[in-house]
Order: sequence, then C-alpha cells, then structure tokens
Amino acid sequence: MQNIRIPSTSKGAPMIKDDRLIFLVFSAQQRLRMYINSALTASGVRVTAAQAGILFLLKQKDGRTMTEMSQIIGIDNSTMTGLTDRMEKAGFLERHANPDDRRASHIHITPQGLAEVDGAKAVIRRVNEEIKTGFPSQEIEAFKRVLNGFFDKFKRNGAVKNQPSAPLSPSAAGGTGEGMAAEKKAE
Repeated sequence: MQNIRIPSTSKGAPMIKDDRLIFLVFSAQQRLRMYINSALTASGVRVTAAQAGILFLLKQKDGRTMTEMSQIIGIDNSTMTGLTDRMEKAGFLERHANPDDRRASHIHITPQGLAEVDGAKAVIRRVNEEIKTGFPSQEIEAFKRVLNGFFDKFKRNGAVKNQPSAPLSPSAAGGTGEGMAAEKKAE
C-alpha cells in the first residue's frame, strides 16, 4: 500500500492517508508520549509521563502493590519493576515489605514524589487542551467514541471480544500506554 498525502480539513496541514490503524495508533501514542515527556522536562517536572501515572495512582491511594498498579495502568510487571526501581532511586517513592507476603511490597509516595504530582498534572492538562486545539468539538467527540470503542472491543489482555486468542501484553504489541489511565483517574 502506498501512502498518499491529502489535505487535512482540521488544521490545513497535510496528513497521511494510511489504512494501517495499528501503525497509526502506536505512532500517535509514541509521539504523544515523547511530546508530554518534553513538556514535562521543559516545565521543570522531573518525572516522565509513565512515572507521573504511578505517582497519580499513589496520591489517590498510597501503599498499592506493583501488581495492582500494573493492572490499572496496563503494563507488564517487569516494566513496572523498572519504573519503580528508577523512581525509588530518584527519591519519588519507597517500597515497604508486605508483612503478609514476602514476595510483595507496598509502594508509598514520598514528599518528593508528591511535589512532582501537581506540576505533572498541570502539564498533562495543558497538553490535553493542545490536543483538542484546531479540531471541531464534533471531531473530538467522534475521536473519543472511537477510542472508547477500542476499550470495549478489546479486552485488557489484548484478545478480541468473542474470539479466543493468546494474551498479548501491551509492550509486546509495541506500546504500553503507560500512565495515561492513571492520569485520567487522578483528575
């Protein structure tokens, strides 16, 4: 299939006509994550979008387990472990042993982590508004319906509704969606 440039009706800039929906969704998600991370850095916020999602969850309910947060955010446990390790090293959170299960830890936000939450939330709200700029409200509503339709159509493990398939982790699918679900819940 050949990509064909056609004029956009929304911003006047050319857009690529491409039927590869998975490619387009993953590419948009990656660009958005990079943009948010740059905006966070430019605003003096010291966490990434993925790390902000974890902080939002912990501010909402401190002492969650990594497994609980992995399930809410939609990332695999190994990704959560790496994020948690880096955030603990930076002083944004602490792990406390679970007295009932030595294999699990409860994660707690630190004062340093709390200090990052408001700045991160402000940047993410601003970017949310930037996303809408230049698009008629009807297009934004249609876009939200399509995205919500994805959540309806596909189960958390990646299986198509009413069709058995092997589970597919978000990272195996080429993207993670890190932090976005938590940011939405935190607002």
